[in-house]
Amino acid sequence: MVASMLDIKIYGTETPSYQLAKSKLTDILNDAGIEYHLEEVTKITDIIHDNIKSVPAVKVNEEILFEIKPNGHYNSSLREAIQSILKINNYGNMVKIIVPTDFSEASLNAYNFANNLAKELAGIVLLTHVYYPTSTDVNQFVVINEEAEKIHRDKLNKLVQSVNQDWLGNFVTEPMIEGVFRVGFPKLELSEMSQEKDTILVMGTTGEGDSFKKIFGSLSLDMIDNAYCPLFLIPPGTGYANIKEITYLSEDLKNDTLHLLYVGRLCAKMSLDFKLVHYCKKVGEEYDISNTIKIMESYFPEVKYHIEIIDTGDIFAGVKDLVTTTPDNLIVLSTKHRNIFQNLFHKSVTEYAAIHTVSPLLILTDKTVES
Repeated sequence: MVASMLDIKIYGTETPSYQLAKSKLTDILNDAGIEYHLEEVTKITDIIHDNIKSVPAVKVNEEILFEIKPNGHYNSSLREAIQSILKINNYGNMVKIIVPTDFSEASLNAYNFANNLAKELAGIVLLTHVYYPTSTDVNQFVVINEEAEKIHRDKLNKLVQSVNQDWLGNFVTEPMIEGVFRVGFPKLELSEMSQEKDTILVMGTTGEGDSFKKIFGSLSLDMIDNAYCPLFLIPPGTGYANIKEITYLSEDLKNDTLHLLYVGRLCAKMSLDFKLVHYCKKVGEEYDISNTIKIMESYFPEVKYHIEIIDTGDIFAGVKDLVTTTPDNLIVLSTKHRNIFQNLFHKSVTEYAAIHTVSPLLILTDKTVES
């Protein structure tokens, strides 16, 4: 989608409701980096000439009109108008946080985490349901069950409507939430969505044991290999407010500078301390941390950090210990798919972490799209 200049007219007299609508609209468009031309129409004769029935109102590109409703509907109608205008240019440079949902507890927990993350990153939450069509055999013909699709679509709409109620009365700080309904294979659809610029994927996990064989749990494992953006995996019961520190595990920081910068920005935005853990493959192996220190102190002087160098011949055991004992850490696995001998955090380690972790995980791979 190619961004285009928006032609915006805002109608109204110099009332507090008009001023608030103009202020919120321009602030959010500016923050999103969306180019626009704003014309204020405040003369009654001009408002009547343009056939505007009530004010304040906003018209976009001379064709889409949004009326800001009074009384108890003001906040909701203004929010809806601004979100619709942002959507025209795909929300500009706002971070788009994709949250797949199968309407389970695990996916709702992931939404709660993503909603708090969106506050820190000034992002929009894309609450996404990918429906895989069901079919029936009628007289030897395969018939798609359109009623089942409608049921799933309505369920998503009701969920979005429900979570949108949470922000009522608090327009300024609560992130916008958009429902996204897609039909197809969940892995392929989510992989395609993750390739868009400025995206993050936040998924719930269903925990260890046989329950992880469920479709949603398996999907979160699939996305480790198929996501093109940073992937957050949120285990049951994990809350955003409980995070005290970001712990970054990297196989080779010399080649992971972009991922280190991403994690540093995250620490700064979330106001969290940074801990870097490097497992040495051989006892006594030298590790030069000067470049890491330079990056942290040059780019993120406000972030408190410390670095641990651990001699261990068993990387798997080290990762296992960390993900099962530190519920108040966001743990970052930075994986680089070079070859089977060079890949320290290979697939089995990452999958083990995803299944058994008590901490939220952030997976960064060489396919991660950097913004």
